[in-house]
Amino acid sequence: MKRTRVMWLMMVAAVAVSLLGSSQTVKTLVVGIEADAMTMDPGNFRHRETETILRNMFDGLVTRTPDGRIVPELAVSWERVSETEWIFYLRDGVTWHDGTPFTAEDVVFTVERTVKEGRIGGLTSPRKSLLDPVSDAVAIDPLTVKLITSVPFAALPSFLPHTLIVPKHYVEAVGDAQFAERPIGTGPFQFVRWDRGQQVVMERYDGYYGGSPDLPPVGPALVDRVIFRVLPETSTRIAALRAGDIHIATRIPVDLIPEIDADPNLAVMSVRGTRSAFLEMNVNTPPFDDVRVRRAVNYAIDVDRIIEFILDGLATPIPTIMSPDSPFYAPLTPYGYDPEKARALLAAAGCGAGFSVTIDTQAHFRDVALVIAEMLREVGIDAKVQVWEWGVLQAELLAGRRMMHLGDWGNSTLEPNDIMIPKLVTGERGNFSGYSSKVLESLIHLAERVTVDPEVRRVAYHIAQQVIYDDAPMAFLWVAQESYGVSRRVVGWRPSPDSRINLHDVDLIP
Repeated sequence: MKRTRVMWLMMVAAVAVSLLGSSQTVKTLVVGIEADAMTMDPGNFRHRETETILRNMFDGLVTRTPDGRIVPELAVSWERVSETEWIFYLRDGVTWHDGTPFTAEDVVFTVERTVKEGRIGGLTSPRKSLLDPVSDAVAIDPLTVKLITSVPFAALPSFLPHTLIVPKHYVEAVGDAQFAERPIGTGPFQFVRWDRGQQVVMERYDGYYGGSPDLPPVGPALVDRVIFRVLPETSTRIAALRAGDIHIATRIPVDLIPEIDADPNLAVMSVRGTRSAFLEMNVNTPPFDDVRVRRAVNYAIDVDRIIEFILDGLATPIPTIMSPDSPFYAPLTPYGYDPEKARALLAAAGCGAGFSVTIDTQAHFRDVALVIAEMLREVGIDAKVQVWEWGVLQAELLAGRRMMHLGDWGNSTLEPNDIMIPKLVTGERGNFSGYSSKVLESLIHLAERVTVDPEVRRVAYHIAQQVIYDDAPMAFLWVAQESYGVSRRVVGWRPSPDSRINLHDVDLIP
């Protein structure tokens, strides 16, 4: 009898523990992402997926809302006190994930680590160009910092969301290498572990200050744990989404959207991105050293038809390289589809008999490249397509050994210099066409280094877009929408044009 009573009490206790555990189920949100992070150090990368992951553990002075507005984050406000000086007033009560207070010294340390030579393990931050005009930072008091630029830099607030603040005390204590493996930040989630090539795991930081008041709700994150799971294959991400193993799947191709839409447990969420697509031509090699040939290529491509039938309408044609969402966008008339004009220009350039060319691209552009090749063949250009791994192709393009490249370039700030400089300034890291224009570079210099007058900047960039249009170093294509597969259990999230997957405000329902 006594034994029976003891066993009964043990069973009651087991049920109680079970019920307690079920009431405290850990709420885990899983994102299927196509590439692993390169590092856990916010100052030592230029990589879209790395930034997506790290932005959930680190905050910046300012951030960007899903509709593109720049709003306070670690700063509460800021002002430009002269053409080359900015004052940022910092939020009180913010702590790092180890409980240490956040101060202006952390901002100074981060800025200097970004813009000064050799500050990350003896190397210079690859993010230096994002703050290139910033020459110094000074802590005025624990909650006030001054940023100093070498020249006027009116676009500074637009670039600051990409500078995530790092902890001076921790980096100095453990060193750059260990920080890149085991970071601490001020963001809504704190680092747990990084299984390279597989996943990054983080959990809610209960001491979070709440985030930007312009992005409610303000407070700790709503889910207990976040996992960014690396699933490079699109089919694998979609299978995991349908099985409920992940809750958000990135980069859904247009042709697979109907499959997800048909699933009652899933939804497709799309937003116009900030990546401009174009077909670059090597302007230093015949026949593309002749502007008439480059213009002919623009007239030969039926951009509207590709958008309608290949991209299912999920893109917006562009007349140069700027997104229509940029406040500096010049509403020029696109070249348009005119194969007769293309043939006439080719004949005038001495290419009436045609020539052969290879369109180099990556796997996700293959279908579009094949359609463009067919359109070029219709005007006498014998085009074929070659698909490359990016690491190999990039080196070939920078060396000027390729003729045509189909690709895109992100412009998350929507500032013209963020895309014009890397793509079109002499010798820059993304200038695969080899284009060089003193006129264009003078206009960029005027808008970015001489004036802070918004109207002068606007006019300068409108003229710059006309120069690009006329010189046609590329065939101008579109800004595409970016689509995500999302479980209907996910609430409080919407995609952002800058590809940020901000999980602070997201919840999971049963």
